[in-house]
Amino acid sequence: MRGTAGSRPMPTIENFVEMAVWQYDVVRHAFAFTVAVFAAGLVYFAMTAYQTAPAYRATSIISAVVMVSAALEIGQLWMLWNESFAFNPETQMFAVVEGERFSNGYRYMNWIIDVPMLMTQLVVVAGFAGAALFRKWALLTFTGVAMILTGYVGQYFEPAAAGIPGYENGEQLWIWGAISTAFMVWMILILSGAVRNIQGEHSDAVRKGLVQCFWFLVITWAIYPIAYMWPVFDSSADGVVIRQTLYTIADVTSKLVFGVMLSQVALRRSAELGYRQAQVSMMDQTPSASMISAEERGDPAVTSTTTRS
Repeated sequence: MRGTAGSRPMPTIENFVEMAVWQYDVVRHAFAFTVAVFAAGLVYFAMTAYQTAPAYRATSIISAVVMVSAALEIGQLWMLWNESFAFNPETQMFAVVEGERFSNGYRYMNWIIDVPMLMTQLVVVAGFAGAALFRKWALLTFTGVAMILTGYVGQYFEPAAAGIPGYENGEQLWIWGAISTAFMVWMILILSGAVRNIQGEHSDAVRKGLVQCFWFLVITWAIYPIAYMWPVFDSSADGVVIRQTLYTIADVTSKLVFGVMLSQVALRRSAELGYRQAQVSMMDQTPSASMISAEERGDPAVTSTTTRS
C-alpha cells in the first residue's frame, strides 16, 4: 500500500508497504526479543554492580538505566507495531490501519537518553573524575544529542528520498544525515582521546580492554547510519524487515554487549586497585597474572579470601 499526499501517514517507510505474515512477524518478534534481552541485561547489571569498586561502579548503574530506557522505548514500538497494522484476509497481507501510524521516532527518543550514557560509561572506566569527567561528559552529551536530533529531523524526509509519490525534498534526508554523521565523528574523536589517555595506574590488559570496547562501540554504531539510509535503496517490505533487523542488532550489541564488555574492564581495574570483591570475581573466572602475583605477595585482600575458601 503506497501512501499519497492526501493520506500523509507518518514519514517512515513501514507505513507505505504491505507485508506478508512472516515479514510482519519477524519485525514483531524482533521487538519482543529486544525487550526480553534488555530485561535480562537489567538483572545482570543489578546483580554484578557490587563486584566493582565504587570508582567504577557507575558503569554498571548506567548500564542498568540504559536497559530500562531501551526496554521501555522498544516495548512502545512493539505495542505500536501491533496497533498500526492489521491482517487483510483477502490479500493475505498486513497493511497499515486507517488512522494509525507507525513511527521510528521512539528510537530517537531512546537514543537521546542512552547515547550520552554509553559514552559516559567509557570515560568513567577510563579513570576520568571530577572536573575532567564533567568536561568530557558535557561535550559528549552535546555531540551525542546533536547527532540524534539532526538524524531525527532527516528521517521526516524519508518518504521523498525513497521515491514515495507526493513527498518532496528527499535530499534533506542526505543533508541532515551528513550533519548527524559529522557530529558522530566528532563524538568518536573525543572518545578516542579518552581511551588513549587513560587516567591512573592500569595494566596492559585494562588498556587493551578499553580499546576493544571503543572499537566495538564504533563498529556497532556504524550499523545505525546503514539502517537510517536503507529505505533509499530498498523501500519494499523486505527492506522494512532488513532495516528493523539492523536496528535490533545495533541496539543489542551497542547497549547490552558493550555494557557487559565494559563491566569486565571495570572489574579488572577494580581488582588491580585491590578491591576484594573484584579480585574474588576475577579469580572465579580466570586467575590473571596480576591476581597470581597478588597472592604471591601475600596481599591480604586476596589471601584472606582464598584462606576462607
